[in-house]
Amino acid sequence: MALFKHSYILIIELMKRLVILSCLSVTCFLFNAKGQDVAQITKQKPFALSGTLGIGLGTYNVKGIPARQRDFNYIFNGAPTLSLYGVSFPFSVVVSDQQRSYTQPFNQYGISPTYKWVTVHAGWQSLEFSPFTLAGHNFLGGGVELNPGKLRLGFVYGRFNKAIEEDLNQPLALAQQPAYKRTGYSAKIGLGTERNHVDVIFLNAKDDPTSLTRPVTSGILNPSENMVLGISSKFSFLKRFVWDMDVAGSIYTRNVLSDTVKNLKLDKIDFIKDLVTLNSSTQLLTAGQTSLGYNATNYNIKLRYRRVDPDYKSMGAYYFETDVQNYTIETMVRLLKGQMQVGGSFGLQNDNILKDKALRSNRKIGSVNVSFNRPSYGVDLRYTNFGITQDRGLNPVIDQFRVARTNHNLSSVLRYSINKEAIAHGFILVGNLQSLVDLNNFTKPNSKSNSKMLNFSYQFGLPKKAFGASANMSYTVADVAFGRTIFYGPTLGINQAIDKGKLGLGASLSYQLQENNSVDAGSIFNANFNSSYRIGKRNAATFTLGYLKSNSKDITLPSFNELRSNLGLVHSF
Repeated sequence: MALFKHSYILIIELMKRLVILSCLSVTCFLFNAKGQDVAQITKQKPFALSGTLGIGLGTYNVKGIPARQRDFNYIFNGAPTLSLYGVSFPFSVVVSDQQRSYTQPFNQYGISPTYKWVTVHAGWQSLEFSPFTLAGHNFLGGGVELNPGKLRLGFVYGRFNKAIEEDLNQPLALAQQPAYKRTGYSAKIGLGTERNHVDVIFLNAKDDPTSLTRPVTSGILNPSENMVLGISSKFSFLKRFVWDMDVAGSIYTRNVLSDTVKNLKLDKIDFIKDLVTLNSSTQLLTAGQTSLGYNATNYNIKLRYRRVDPDYKSMGAYYFETDVQNYTIETMVRLLKGQMQVGGSFGLQNDNILKDKALRSNRKIGSVNVSFNRPSYGVDLRYTNFGITQDRGLNPVIDQFRVARTNHNLSSVLRYSINKEAIAHGFILVGNLQSLVDLNNFTKPNSKSNSKMLNFSYQFGLPKKAFGASANMSYTVADVAFGRTIFYGPTLGINQAIDKGKLGLGASLSYQLQENNSVDAGSIFNANFNSSYRIGKRNAATFTLGYLKSNSKDITLPSFNELRSNLGLVHSF
C-alpha cells in the first residue's frame, strides 16, 4: 500500500515508544491538583466578591427610514466575580428589552495549578504542544506537565467535540452543525530547556459512531479517527544563531465505518493497526516548518521554510492553510543608536506541491519598513508588494484566463509634537496609496482598483486645566472598474474635565461629503455629546446624545435623521 512507505518506518517506531511513555504520564497526572499556585495558596483570601452592576436607559427617534431599534430601550447588566483562594470565577447577567441571559463560565472553565515543576490542567483547556499536533484546540478534560530539570513531559486527555444531534426543525442556516462525540489524548516527551530542546509529540483522537441516536440526513458527516506524530525542536548555538523545526505526520481516517483494506500487511509496523483504524478512506499527510536566524546587537536576519500537504489535518487543531510551500527571508537593522530601524521581508509561495492540480499559482510577497523616531517627532514608512502568477500544472494555462497581478501598497505616518508644562500641540499626517496592476490584458479592464487616502489631525491640550481639543480632515478617493468615489470632510472634537476629574464633558462634530463620478452624492452630518460623573468611589453616571443626518442625492438611497440618547449608572463593589 503506497500510503505507508518505508520512509516512515522510523517515525512509526517512535510512535510505538510514545504510547508507553503516555501511560507513564497518566500516572503522573494524579501527582498534584491543589490551587492555582499551590505554594502560595495559604497567602490567598479564602473568599472574595467583586464586580460591577449597571443599568442603562435609552431613547431612539428616526425619520426617513424604518426604525433600526425600539423607541425606548433598557438594559441591566452585572459582572460579579467570586474568588476562592485566589481562583477567580466570573459571572455575567444581562437583562434588556431585547435580551435576557445569564452566563457563568463553569461551562468552559479550566484551572492549571502549578507547584514547583508540576503543572496540572483540569476543566476546559487550550494547549499547544507543537504547531501541527496539539495546537490550541479546546477540550474538556485534564492533564499534567512535568519539567524536572531538563526533562519535558506532558499528557492530556479529554473530549474535543461533544455530540450534537441534527435538528430538522431549524432552518439550515440557523441550525447547529451535527457532530459526533470526539475524545482523544496527546503526549509529549522532550529533553532540554526553552532555549534548547527536542520534543516528540503524539496525538490520538477519534469520533464515537454510537454518540448520535439519529442518522444525519443533511450534508456529509462521517465518524473519523486521527493519529499524529510530531517533532518540535529549538537550538541556540554560537551565541547568536537560533534554529527551530516543527514536523509532523498525520494518519487521518475520514470514515471509520468504511470498508477496511483486506489482508493489509505492514510487516514491522503492523502494530499501527492497533492504534488507528486503517481503510480505504485513510490518508497519510505531512507538514513542516523550519527557520534559521542570526541575532546581533543592531541587526538580525531570519530564513524560513514551510510546507503543508494538501488537506493536512490534526484533530488537535482547528485550521491549517494547506497545499502551500513558502520560502521567506526577513531582516532588520537598527541605526543612529536605535532611533532608526529599517526592516524588510521577501517571500515566495506556491501551491500544487503534489503536482496533481490543473494549474499552479505562484505568489511573491515583499515588504520594506523604515522608522525614525525621536521624542518630539517621527516618521514611519511601509511598502508592500504582493504578486501572483499562474503556471501550468497538469494542463496548460489559457492566456485569456491567466492570473497575473501585482498589488502595491505604500503607507506613511508623520508626527510632530510640542509638549510643555502648560500647553501641548500634536500634528499627525497619515497617507496611504494602493494600486492593483493587472498584467493580463484580457482581464485588466474589469480589475482596476486604486485608492488614495490622506488624513491630517491636530490635537491641542491644556494639561493643567484638563482641557483638550482636536481637528481632523480626511480625504479618500477610490478608483474601480465602474467609476470613481470620493469621500472628504472635517471632524472637530472637544473635551473638558471639571471638579478634579469627577465630571467629564466631551463633544464632536463631523461632516462627510461624497462624490460618485464627479457627481454630488450627498453628505453625512454627525454630532455627539458625552458626559460622565463619578459619584463617590464606587458609583458613576454617564450620558450620551447622538444625532445623525444623512442627506443622500442617490435615488436608490433615502435621506434620514436619527437621534439617540442613553443614560447609564454603574456601581462597583
